[in-house]
Amino acid sequence: MTERMQTIPVKEFLENMGLMQYFDMFIIKGFDHEKDIVTLDEDDLDAMLISDPDHRHQILQAAAQYRSSEKYRLLDWLQGKGLEYYYVSFIQSEVTSLNDVRNLTVDENLFDELEITLPGHKKRLRKAVAQLQREERGEPPTEDVLACGRWKKPDTLQDAKFDFLVTDACIYSTKDPSKYHRIEFMIDTGSDVTTIRQEVLDELGLEILGRIHSKGVHGSKTTNLYKAKLLIGNQEMEIEVMGESYDSLGSRVVRHFRHYIDGKHHVWLRGNFCDEDSRLCQTAKHQALHEVPSDKSVITDSLKSAIASKPCSSKFQNNNVDVNGPPCSSTSNKRKRQCSGSEEDGVPSKMSNTYLHVSPDELDT
Repeated sequence: MTERMQTIPVKEFLENMGLMQYFDMFIIKGFDHEKDIVTLDEDDLDAMLISDPDHRHQILQAAAQYRSSEKYRLLDWLQGKGLEYYYVSFIQSEVTSLNDVRNLTVDENLFDELEITLPGHKKRLRKAVAQLQREERGEPPTEDVLACGRWKKPDTLQDAKFDFLVTDACIYSTKDPSKYHRIEFMIDTGSDVTTIRQEVLDELGLEILGRIHSKGVHGSKTTNLYKAKLLIGNQEMEIEVMGESYDSLGSRVVRHFRHYIDGKHHVWLRGNFCDEDSRLCQTAKHQALHEVPSDKSVITDSLKSAIASKPCSSKFQNNNVDVNGPPCSSTSNKRKRQCSGSEEDGVPSKMSNTYLHVSPDELDT
């Protein structure tokens, strides 16, 4: 049904000129979307074997003057959100433009009206509409905050002269996920390996990767290197761990995320870095808690409970902008709907994307 709907603008474009004999060729050659119409040129017509000079001129002139209709902007928006299946329901409910979408109150009545029954699609629409409403109010886009750390003296370094950046995360065994610890980690980008106290290592019973010779500010030693799994927010990855007298996250973990740091907070955001030199990080599994994990990566209910609470406030302000934003209301020509709030179910922590991108080197303060 999606393919048929997306070709409707192309069909109407050719119908208005009385040139429907070229419709099949447009589709065969991949010019099957409204966006393709406005970029048509001589080479495209050659590819479609359209040789009649008058027809070529007519098509190119119409393409240059073509303007996208509101209902097909709506279709394109729904396709971008993976919700194009409900396009017909939107049209039948007289929601025919993005302006109509901005005026929606996203609740169970709307889901019934649009015949949306899947919980995942309900959540997707709720988030998409909230994003449109934030853009209408001139607010910058927001994104999920994975974790929120702070400045303090770690419990294992209470005699330190200065505060460190610390954050909470869960570490657990690759062999037995029921063995886990929620730990307050110090951020140590001067090291590339995560460290945890030896007594915690002994309790977790981690798989040993081998012996390594470690050099640091406190000297050098030969010690075991272990494999473990780390959970920051809802992001899971395999890491290398060694025993030490303090708990720390090294650069090979930190650089997989983006960071916003000010005098009070250390906000962890999703990153796109891939550590090609690490055979462990290449297999990192960035999976959400609500997804069904594989047998070798079972996240138990007790582990979910352990990471459920976040130290970060639900209203994170950046550059003096409250990203949750005020509620609003508006009226459409078809019906009056009140805008839903910008806070979304299950995502209590948000921030503006006007974050400061901090490199791992800059975290060494």
